[in-house]
Amino acid sequence: MLSFHLNKVMRLSYSFSAISIVLCCSSTALVAQNRLPEQRTTVVDAATKTDVGFRSGSFVVAPIPFSNPTIGNGVTLGAGYLFELPGSKPSAVGFGGFRSANGSEAYAAGGRVNFDSGRWTLGVFGGTAEVFYDLSLGRRALPLKQSGEAVEFLVEYGITSEITAGASFGYLKSLIGPDSRNLDSLPEFLRPDLDIEVAKVSFYAAIDTRNNTFYPTSGTLLSGKISHAKIKDKAFAGSLSVSDRSYQKGKISVVGFKSIGGNGVVAGKLLMCGSDDASPFFDTCGVGFADGLRGFGSLDNLKDWSASAQIEYRGRFSERFGYVAFAGIGGGGNRLDSISVNNGGTAAGIGLRYRISKKFGLDYAVDYAINQEGEKFLYLSIGQRF
Repeated sequence: MLSFHLNKVMRLSYSFSAISIVLCCSSTALVAQNRLPEQRTTVVDAATKTDVGFRSGSFVVAPIPFSNPTIGNGVTLGAGYLFELPGSKPSAVGFGGFRSANGSEAYAAGGRVNFDSGRWTLGVFGGTAEVFYDLSLGRRALPLKQSGEAVEFLVEYGITSEITAGASFGYLKSLIGPDSRNLDSLPEFLRPDLDIEVAKVSFYAAIDTRNNTFYPTSGTLLSGKISHAKIKDKAFAGSLSVSDRSYQKGKISVVGFKSIGGNGVVAGKLLMCGSDDASPFFDTCGVGFADGLRGFGSLDNLKDWSASAQIEYRGRFSERFGYVAFAGIGGGGNRLDSISVNNGGTAAGIGLRYRISKKFGLDYAVDYAINQEGEKFLYLSIGQRF
């Protein structure tokens, strides 16, 4: 099946929502397949995660059409205002949103301000969404509708020019229901998460030695994040509290880049994700979900634990045009010692790149992937996958 997956349209903190499944991907891609732990506005992220300076008072607009068999055809839009405080990296305020033919839509806005000679970053983000999607249940798919609102606050501190640590607090209200008149009931494992409120605190750190954010040719990025969330389950339109529970989740990844020849780059990524069994299905792990591994549906391999490896060769035909060849393997399980490729597999593919910004090294990307089952996926994105 062909599939287009929307990722970083909003980089809003829908990390614990299926809303983020269709909004979400890699730390530098602006559109991709999987949900990210911290998803925020495309323009805001682009402005504050690059070492390339911006002129004070710049407007940026990024409209992106898409075609997705899951949520239909549609268009995404990210726009923002970029500015720079003395001696600091760029800051920005922005908004993003999308609408699709099946009725799914989402909107988000936020901002990040970097100050004190680049040492401190403060951010706030918020959004609302209503999405329609299918949740894979073995041989059948369950059509669902999910609506919600989310907000996130964050603070980051640059310990050195390469080491950053931060914390974030997020709040989510989510309502899930069947998108079908023929469904009288939902599976048992979904019922605790139909009408919930989630409060989540996360701590993260990164060591970043890459020579560029959008198109690195050398260096590494080692990052880790741990989260603790509290869920309040509701019933009868929120008038009755059913149960409260908490869960933890962690993720660690390492990405490396090395120049080969005149214009080639080899890039690799290793990622491991773990969550406990109290986590809702939309904030768990899984191949194609937690890692953005191309060749797998976002909701087809949800598990409490997952691990994956990806490798990619990036080359250039010219200053404007480039190409990639990639392969990956991943597996999942309900425990760390039960991770298996039976809950994932292998995939490979090729892609083309068109340089839309020579200044930032930012590419428009088209990738085609096929997995070991012969399933085919098409990805349209801005930026590299990792």
